[in-house]
Amino acid sequence: MKNENKTKDIKELIAQKVKSLKGKTSYVKIASKCEIHSGKISNIANNKIDCQLSSLIELAKGLRVHPRELFNIDFDFETYYKELDSADNSEKK
Repeated sequence: MKNENKTKDIKELIAQKVKSLKGKTSYVKIASKCEIHSGKISNIANNKIDCQLSSLIELAKGLRVHPRELFNIDFDFETYYKELDSADNSEKK
């Protein structure tokens, strides 16, 4: 398939965003500000797990950022969606 699923790439970018927002703050300190264990925060930041929306909301709380900041990544969703739609249309012909 020409237009591969980019979910893996997007997850990696979100993990990098978490690390960036975390800075030098320890996972333990972040965990103390929310309802997620420090190990799970580390797993999210290192792209080792998929997580639920509720976990991302808690993580944003622990980082003291708006949840949208976790998704403020450098990925061209508009172009990606156009490519997907184009592939869908060509497959239907």
